[in-house]
Amino acid sequence: MSGPKGFGYEVVSAQELRRREDEARAGRCRRHVVTLAGLHDQLRRCGCSVDGPADEPPSTDRQSMIAWEEALIRAIDAAREQVREESAKEIMRRLRSGDRPVDVSGLSLGGGPPGDRPAPPDRAGAPPERDARRRVAADVDAVVGLLAGLRDPAVREELTTTARAVLDVDDPAQARGDLLTLKTRATEALRVQDLRDLAAQEALALAASRSRAAADLRARAERVTTAAELSGLRGRIAELVEQERREADARFVQGALEEVLADLGFAVDEDFELQDYGAVGVASHASCPGYGVRFQVNPGAQTLFTRVVSRRESSPEEDARAEALTCDEVRAVADRLHGRGVSTELRFSRRPGEVAVEKQLAPAKAPAAEAPASRPAATGRDARRTSAPRGRGGSARERAR
Repeated sequence: MSGPKGFGYEVVSAQELRRREDEARAGRCRRHVVTLAGLHDQLRRCGCSVDGPADEPPSTDRQSMIAWEEALIRAIDAAREQVREESAKEIMRRLRSGDRPVDVSGLSLGGGPPGDRPAPPDRAGAPPERDARRRVAADVDAVVGLLAGLRDPAVREELTTTARAVLDVDDPAQARGDLLTLKTRATEALRVQDLRDLAAQEALALAASRSRAAADLRARAERVTTAAELSGLRGRIAELVEQERREADARFVQGALEEVLADLGFAVDEDFELQDYGAVGVASHASCPGYGVRFQVNPGAQTLFTRVVSRRESSPEEDARAEALTCDEVRAVADRLHGRGVSTELRFSRRPGEVAVEKQLAPAKAPAAEAPASRPAATGRDARRTSAPRGRGGSARERAR
């Protein structure tokens, strides 16, 4: 039987799959380099000297790129820790530049309720001013850890300024409120930072993609503020990764198909044309003159569709015979794809004559106009009036399924 057929396909070429993996790794490395450069800029502003593996290795072979990615990840982790330490030093320097006594006893900015931390030991006879200053220092030391963990310089600077303002407050009640507000804002900023770290990690799946959709999702990852937004982003990234994988599979299958058709003696009448539902091409074989086989690679269905088309006026009986004659050739195409790294599986098949064969007739040629023997040959405007009209060339292609 060689009526219309559908073959499911899967790319199994080890070479092609490894190429994609290497391409994805190179894309991740490019993103890591950008992240590391931003951290190094912060360290330089703190007066630190930096030297990290930000340059691409001399060799781009597989093992060198694997080692480079691992080195970049280690460098990023180390740079983040160094940024935290340097930020803590700078914050403490600014906060200690003018401490004033504020009564903040009973407050904890270290992340837990007041009962989780022991109260400062009483010092008999200690002046109230000194005791209040000591309690301020204990709580400020705790909040510094929160502020230093913020990697956004603008946010860190804003909250550090707020912390410094607390030390200039004379009213204890106002100081308590300001300190609690500072803790809340710092904790919220850290929560958003953690969400964006997770979003950036998810976006690495698109690191090698140069599509506009991938660029939009990477930008969206930088703006995530809630768990719901992160969840939505994660789903959209997974959809785009799958879409681009299917498109890459279809391109690979099309290339393999063109090679197989040439090996089996098919002549592709025209290059494969990209349509709404995949690449479509018609190929002819000497075993069945006047007919061709239409091949369509559909990425959405991951299916190779085939059907016979007629290039001339033909009867249903002739069409059915042509479908029967091309049966072996069509199956041979599917079988040969295995050798090109494409696994195929027959999903459906129609009997010869079950579905009408599409007609793709060449446009008729208009006969040349002849001047009457009794009249002289026309010239100028008269010649243009008697010239033969030209037909609109090009055969009609069936719309893809």
